[in-house]
Amino acid sequence: MGLSHQKPVVSPHENRKPAIIFITGQRSAGKSTILNMTKFGKFDSTILTIGIDMQKLDFDNISLTVLDEGGRSRSRASRYIHYRRMSGLIFVIDSTDRESIDETCKELYAISNEEDLRNKSILIFANKQDLPNAMTFDELYEKLNLTKLNTNIKWHLQLSSAIQNQGLHEGFQWLAKSLLENIDPKQSVKDITKLTNNFTSKSNLINFNTFLRKLIQFDSKFILSRFA
Repeated sequence: MGLSHQKPVVSPHENRKPAIIFITGQRSAGKSTILNMTKFGKFDSTILTIGIDMQKLDFDNISLTVLDEGGRSRSRASRYIHYRRMSGLIFVIDSTDRESIDETCKELYAISNEEDLRNKSILIFANKQDLPNAMTFDELYEKLNLTKLNTNIKWHLQLSSAIQNQGLHEGFQWLAKSLLENIDPKQSVKDITKLTNNFTSKSNLINFNTFLRKLIQFDSKFILSRFA
């Protein structure tokens, strides 16, 4: 696992090819931390992703629009609808979660077998490598049974520690390089516009529902306290 404190490589080229990436994986595996550390070089552990987050990352000759549906978001299941527009996918694993590794393996296999992901790239971040009980590269390679992963996709297993900014740069560089071969710039621009409008609408609805639910909970507690 390489150590990287570099920010994304930003080149002077204005004609970067656009690509849409979806980030998914285990809950609390560090998806938002990976994006924030890669883009800003910092993270806030007190903020949870509720609804949809969107980040733009520039690497050399490619511009990645990364969509993150929070692990607690009900719209998480809708990712299957948008696979056809994705140029690739990031799958994040909690390297310390040995109990859920079999379930994680099944989810990864289900994703890799999606017809809309044929010939596309999947970057697998094995995160939380800074913790002492984290599974090693060899353990993960075996438990995820990567030798039998769908041969119609390109994949890369990258050990990482998001909070220490380790392995992130290397992982994104592989993804950027692998995407350059198959991107249709005109189609990607159209898809990014559609997805931005779609996800923004969903995000506003989810955030409103979250606010409304919290407001109802607050009113209920207030009323109970008045009559206690």
